[in-house]
Amino acid sequence: MASQSPDPGADTTAMLAAVGIQVTPEGKARARQRLREARERWTPELDAALRKQLGLPDRHAA
Repeated sequence: MASQSPDPGADTTAMLAAVGIQVTPEGKARARQRLREARERWTPELDAALRKQLGLPDRHAA
């Protein structure tokens, strides 16, 4: 059976198309907006809490 994996060097739209997901300009705009909103909500406190939950070292630890 042939691999269905997209080319890792391909752009995102091509990678999604390779697995049957069509992307519209409107969908891209919505995704960009959601990413902007998520970045605006992210705080150093959230980062520290997530790193602790995942068992990762503190970013500011020397």
